[in-house]
Amino acid sequence: MSDIAELFARDPLELTKADIGEIVSYYRAARAAFNLGEKSAGSTKKMKAGPKEPTEVKDLKDLLGDLM
Repeated sequence: MSDIAELFARDPLELTKADIGEIVSYYRAARAAFNLGEKSAGSTKKMKAGPKEPTEVKDLKDLLGDLM
């Protein structure tokens, strides 16, 4: 578990000012990275790969399958 996830897993009423300051500084740095164009800034999840290759549809039956 990352540091930020550990802080969020705790009871918010038991966080110290230092803990809250750490959360704020993490998200300030993430916001700055996002504003510079980094799409994954602030996310604790891994980014997925780009879009899949489009498949070629030759007929409407390929797309609708058993619905027709």
